[in-house]
Amino acid sequence: DGKDQAAEPKEEDSQPTKLKEAKVQEGLARSIAPSWFGSLANSSRNTPGEITLLASVFAERPPVVFFDYDPLSKAAPRDCSRLLGEEEVQALGISSLPQMFFCLQTTRDVHEYNAVVNTFRTAGFERVSVGSPKFSIYWGPHPAPEMLRGFNPYQKANHFPGSWQLGRKDLLGKNIYRMKRQFPKDYNILPAGFTLPEESTAWSQAREKNPSSLWIWKPINLSCGKGIRLFSSSIPPGVEKKITQRAGIVQRYVDRPLLINGFKFDLRLYVVVTSFDPLKVYIYQEGLVRLATQKYQCSADSLEERTMHLTNYSINKHAASYKQNLDKKEDDTKSKVEAAEADALEGESDEAISDLGDDANEEETHAVGDSSKWSLRQLEEHLTAQGVDYPLLMSRIEDVIIKTLIAAEPQIVNTWHQGANYSTASATAIQQVTPNQTCFEIYGFDVMVDEELQPWLLEVNVFPSFSSSSPYDKRIKTQLIADVFTLIGLMPYDHDTVEKTCKEELAKRLQGSSRNLVISRSHTVSTIRTATFKSFGEAEWRLILETYEENMRRGHFTRIFPREGSGFYKQFFTTPRYSNLVLDRWIQLGGEISSPCELQSRVVSAESPAPQSMVVGKQIARSGLLFFWHNEIVPWP
Repeated sequence: DGKDQAAEPKEEDSQPTKLKEAKVQEGLARSIAPSWFGSLANSSRNTPGEITLLASVFAERPPVVFFDYDPLSKAAPRDCSRLLGEEEVQALGISSLPQMFFCLQTTRDVHEYNAVVNTFRTAGFERVSVGSPKFSIYWGPHPAPEMLRGFNPYQKANHFPGSWQLGRKDLLGKNIYRMKRQFPKDYNILPAGFTLPEESTAWSQAREKNPSSLWIWKPINLSCGKGIRLFSSSIPPGVEKKITQRAGIVQRYVDRPLLINGFKFDLRLYVVVTSFDPLKVYIYQEGLVRLATQKYQCSADSLEERTMHLTNYSINKHAASYKQNLDKKEDDTKSKVEAAEADALEGESDEAISDLGDDANEEETHAVGDSSKWSLRQLEEHLTAQGVDYPLLMSRIEDVIIKTLIAAEPQIVNTWHQGANYSTASATAIQQVTPNQTCFEIYGFDVMVDEELQPWLLEVNVFPSFSSSSPYDKRIKTQLIADVFTLIGLMPYDHDTVEKTCKEELAKRLQGSSRNLVISRSHTVSTIRTATFKSFGEAEWRLILETYEENMRRGHFTRIFPREGSGFYKQFFTTPRYSNLVLDRWIQLGGEISSPCELQSRVVSAESPAPQSMVVGKQIARSGLLFFWHNEIVPWP
């Protein structure tokens, strides 16, 4: 009894301290709410929009636009448990949903794909002409930095301005070979090669040292397998003179590839980068396994057999042995008709060429069993049956992807920073670690695997094809586009209202009376490495919440950077980015997945469940902002 009586005063004495801490936490939570409020999303038009909103997993944070799958794609329905109804939308202060827009600019490199246009239209977006400022997403060629500076805080472009550092074969090679000189073992991810004509002498010396090696030459500015040549080390002088005078890259040929039933194959993997500062990378769960149509043999006599050594669809589709099977879900006759119609609607031509890795004419097909095109699931089943460690292979491929992006990161970030956007539509100051995230990009990584299960990067396509020549193609690529648009988190807003607000803010900034977006850091690149949750400020927590929430919208994507263990890659960054270090420290402290609290319901991402240790229901999420603090989840009023 005495102990119980003595405990009561201590509990009472602690109440003022707890109340004080709660007020501090409440103030920080409110400051972390982004520069969005319901009035920005109220429609100023007579005809309201038809968009659908996806609720945040956190209270005090706004919803984003939800992109459903086009019903014609035959994709499985999406999880709609977090979609907001009419009453819930009005509770946010939105009396009438705004009309939202997209801009699609076609060029020699950018094609108009049904998968893209139909996804926009299914979501209720309207198309605006090139030059109109009303778009939420600009889908077109690479934006110039000055274009990004003119964006409002909710607009995004589908390319980073410097990503040709990945897409051009010569620049990709220079970036990776530069890293290989510094990290020879870690960056052995691209076959040894040379850029011609600059490194013709070095190539000649390499052939003398390796007389039995085979070589593959690729032009810099062609695609779809056009212009590719294979050589032995003994090249006639006339041929050598001709080839070394042309702009291209020449690489050691991977002469011992892993085979499928005797056929050579490569992988097309879809990768999305939602930010380079900090670096955030996702890989799609679906991909393509492209097989050659002639059984492989390694000999100098077979180098002219293009359908043996090259896996390009544009080359193998003409082979008599090419086997085009369609999605097993569909009736074969109906599928063939749909494939022909899709081919005509896309209007693709084998003549389109890009100098940035464009493969826009590659019309993939899905096949079951014995075919010339497999899915990743089929590959896993086949390799597992052969005793191959498929998870190990995929982890190695993900490692290649991450290292490739890091190799080009300095140039891409520097170019993006030239277009740094500090626009806000807020009446109060906003603290962030970086400028506004104005870009995202979808890459097509082409990878080959050798018989030792070592993956080799072939190229990176910055204009991957989204054409649909089969029901499988339509289903997978429609899912991909819708998942990407949901992942990047488009805020619902009325263009006229936001434009007026941004102009008022800009006028104040020019007068020196306002600077609403402030780059703020509570630590240095040195101290952040040992920081605690308690020491994080508004800018750091804003970045953390946005990163966590983005991952909860991942759909069929898997985030491969940052994640647990990604601190290993810090050594490869030329510049230690503060934003990367914040996320790395957050993950080190277990902030993404750990929680001592067991709550009753479950937060579900657009497609994927939250970790069991982060369990929150709709009602709980709306009653308080879940926030990590001192290794605890603290509900915010």
